[in-house]
Amino acid sequence: MRKSDVTCSECGAGFRRLELTSERGTEGKYHCPACGNLIEAFGEAHLVAYRLTIEPSIKVLRQR
Repeated sequence: MRKSDVTCSECGAGFRRLELTSERGTEGKYHCPACGNLIEAFGEAHLVAYRLTIEPSIKVLRQR
């Protein structure tokens, strides 16, 4: 299992990214739930999961 932290470049929300190399995943894309920005497009080689750990910047969301 690989763990890493990812930050949305649009709103600043932070995520914990987990990748299980022992499990096959599904091909897809992950978008920030706060602003809709594309975070990652991934293949089906490994299972990938995201968890929100840092709330997005309210200031950035209000400007939209």
